[in-house]
Amino acid sequence: MRSLLLFSLLLLCFFGCNSGESGSEAAGDAATPFGAAAAALEAGESAAAVSKLLLDNFQLVSDQATGAINLEASAQFADLAGALAKKYPQDTMAALPLYKAAEVVRAMNNPVRAASFYEMTHRSFPGFSKAGEALFMLGFTYDEDLNDEAKARQYYEQFIREYPDHPFADDTQMLIDNLGKTDEEILRELEEKAKALEEQ
Repeated sequence: MRSLLLFSLLLLCFFGCNSGESGSEAAGDAATPFGAAAAALEAGESAAAVSKLLLDNFQLVSDQATGAINLEASAQFADLAGALAKKYPQDTMAALPLYKAAEVVRAMNNPVRAASFYEMTHRSFPGFSKAGEALFMLGFTYDEDLNDEAKARQYYEQFIREYPDHPFADDTQMLIDNLGKTDEEILRELEEKAKALEEQ
């Protein structure tokens, strides 16, 4: 049950930020899928310009026919998104590529780097529309991927303090209440609560 809830929240968080993407072809050559974005960043173009080049070609991080991750393109996207956020740490135009990079490196099974990107997204871009989700995903990554209950609790509680009216707030409280419990333990507790309610 807990796994189903976590999976549902993850899908909502990831697909919720995929709207508005362009299906344009890569500006760079096949060897460097994000070559145009890399060149623009090196040339000192604006965060908005580099962000657009990254996001317009985001579909290149996976094979459209199979859905398999393109490791080279994904690594390049993540590296460029991280560099963009470091070069323009106050420009919210750098926030969405960084948030998406966190998802990409998490899919590449690098939760430590994902956590650092989520943390940077939340800390550097508090006005970004997905700053709350970034903080939630930071806690989620520590919970599910890094098995660090203390850090997960810290970030989940911070999320509830900072975003008490967020749609994930109630679910986050449930995640806190169930930290360290197995699905079987959670199910047993729910059954006991249902039974107690029936007896009232």
